[in-house]
Amino acid sequence: MSVTKEFAVKIDTELAELHGKIWEINSKILTYRDYQKSTEQSRFGSDADKASSIAKYAEKIDELLIERAPLKDRVRELDKIYVLDPWTRAFLVINSNGHVHSSMDCNTCFDTTRYNWLIQYSNDDENTIVEDAGQDACTICYPSAPAEVLNRPSRIVTADKVAKAQAKAERDAKREAKLAKQKADAPTKSGESLYFRDGKYTEEIRTERTAVSEWNNLQYRINSEVVTHYYNGEPHTEESIQHQKDLILKAQDKADIICQSLAEKHGVSFDQQLKILQNKYQKRRAS
Repeated sequence: MSVTKEFAVKIDTELAELHGKIWEINSKILTYRDYQKSTEQSRFGSDADKASSIAKYAEKIDELLIERAPLKDRVRELDKIYVLDPWTRAFLVINSNGHVHSSMDCNTCFDTTRYNWLIQYSNDDENTIVEDAGQDACTICYPSAPAEVLNRPSRIVTADKVAKAQAKAERDAKREAKLAKQKADAPTKSGESLYFRDGKYTEEIRTERTAVSEWNNLQYRINSEVVTHYYNGEPHTEESIQHQKDLILKAQDKADIICQSLAEKHGVSFDQQLKILQNKYQKRRAS
């Protein structure tokens, strides 16, 4: 019979699903057999306990063999259809530098090799497969592949690649959203933080909310009176009085920088922003 693309894809889709299920079952069987072996060789536990555990593992293996049997029967049925009138296939080895093969029987692979069945290429012309596989094409399976093709990056798109691309896109989108939020929340028009140097320390104000809170806190220092005498009536030194004045001026400068930065961010004048801050400050004190 003449095989159509639709027919080949339908058969290979079912086969790929069956092979995937069989591979999972085989992995479980190997695991239970490893458990049996390690239990037999263990120096711990009584012979009766080890025999009981080994028997349980054997039961699990038997259950898996029963589960696998109809799957393998169905594979044989579908393989017979393929043998009657074979069509081209493509298989990508699942690892970081896996090659594309024309079958799962290539002598460069192993019994344990896992494949991504490229069903989208079932019954396609071999040249199409090689062209898309590029440098990933197996030279054993495709000995006639031109050198210029084998030096070209692969154009094959797999579900795994799509998933990785989607995951990367989601990570990028989350990162961009986070950066956008940080910029929107920042105390500056540019989206950057405000920095204030204090001796050997540098204070960073990352958000507008923190900037407003800091402006409010500075009002206590700005509005404080210069203390000229101690409680006992003795006068402060000129250095002490000047230090207090310097702290007030420093607080005022910092508050003005915050106000100016917020004014630029919101596109208002310094005086307008100052009025906004003062109103909020008064409401806060009154509450």
